[in-house]
Amino acid sequence: MDIISKILEDSINKNKYLSIWIYSDDETFWCGKILSFTNDILTFQHFTKYGKKDGIIFFQLAQIKNIDFEDQYTKSIAYVIQHSEKIAKENSIEITILDDENWKNDILNQLNKKTEIISSIKVYGEYYTGFILEVDEDSFIIRCIDSLGMDQGLSMFKTEDITDFKLNDIDNRKRLLLYNWRKSLQIT
Repeated sequence: MDIISKILEDSINKNKYLSIWIYSDDETFWCGKILSFTNDILTFQHFTKYGKKDGIIFFQLAQIKNIDFEDQYTKSIAYVIQHSEKIAKENSIEITILDDENWKNDILNQLNKKTEIISSIKVYGEYYTGFILEVDEDSFIIRCIDSLGMDQGLSMFKTEDITDFKLNDIDNRKRLLLYNWRKSLQIT
């Protein structure tokens, strides 16, 4: 049995998730598990990055460029798939704007030191996602959390450079789920 067949067989028998890259698309990959395969054709259950089934894909084995398995992404997506209902459910959160002139500080102060919500804050046209750890009149510190729930360290920004906030969206709920999972396993 060749290596590809061993990997595909292992996915079927042990219910393992794989990320498959194909030659016709250098930008994306398919993440899921193998349903079946022949000498030429692969049948693949695809999942979204939020853990929901997203159709069955058929393609030729010859189109496989590489397969990732037992890596951080596939381990994380397996956990996300098992807990996709938690991600789908939006928790209620109330943020009150008390002062139109200082709305950014109002929001930051209400998020300060809260670990039950991850926020995305747009600064210089880019979103920084994580927990707000400290706030003063002019700046704030955020513990950045990546899309796999991994701690990426601390960053400080000036409050005046914020353009908008995203709170409790599906991507943030996924990051929070994975962050808490990694923390419980002590692999942050």
